[in-house]
Amino acid sequence: MARRRTRTSASKARSTGNGLDWSGDDGISHWGGGQRRPCRICGNPAFLVDDNGRPCHKVCAETEARTAAAVAASIPA
Repeated sequence: MARRRTRTSASKARSTGNGLDWSGDDGISHWGGGQRRPCRICGNPAFLVDDNGRPCHKVCAETEARTAAAVAASIPA
């Protein structure tokens, strides 16, 4: 029987100092089940899924998170 995934928002993704923590220690599995599907960011085949269950490379998700943080930091409060 397939294990049911717990989904969280992308904003709850744990970040280490060097990137996102996709180790699975928080109960979220980022393994996509062995099927390669197009990454939601770059379009290349990916085995992994993001916190919302969409296919995504870890490096693509980290780049997206860094870009979003840089944009947010550049907007005056």
